[in-house]
Amino acid sequence: MNRVLILIAGAIAGSVLVAAAFAEQHRPYNEIMKDVASAFASLKKSLDANSAAAAAADAAKLQALFTETEAFWAPFETKDAMNFAKSARDAAAAVSAAAKNNNVKTAQSSYAVIQKNCANCHFAHREETGKGFLIKP
Repeated sequence: MNRVLILIAGAIAGSVLVAAAFAEQHRPYNEIMKDVASAFASLKKSLDANSAAAAAADAAKLQALFTETEAFWAPFETKDAMNFAKSARDAAAAVSAAAKNNNVKTAQSSYAVIQKNCANCHFAHREETGKGFLIKP
């Protein structure tokens, strides 16, 4: 009888831990990535139009989104994906700083760094299925 109670208590405790881990993720990863794509496209348009103020705002959005992206990968301990997100976030900060100084050329260089980190992460951790994509932790 005591063994059964211990097993049940262990199962409940395990369930609570799993639920807590899922609760830490505020929103689904595909939503984060869709927001990244939208903000990234907007940043490109802003830079192409030499609109420094809009570029700075877009870059600030990307900084927050890459922070979310890094947090997504942390529980999986996927170091390279976490580093890609961190590097992209740092590049977005550099875009924002350059745009605030009205230096669009420097902002465009940092934009390319974001693009490189996104491509590297997608190559390493995204698999096309024909119906969409799978994330490979």
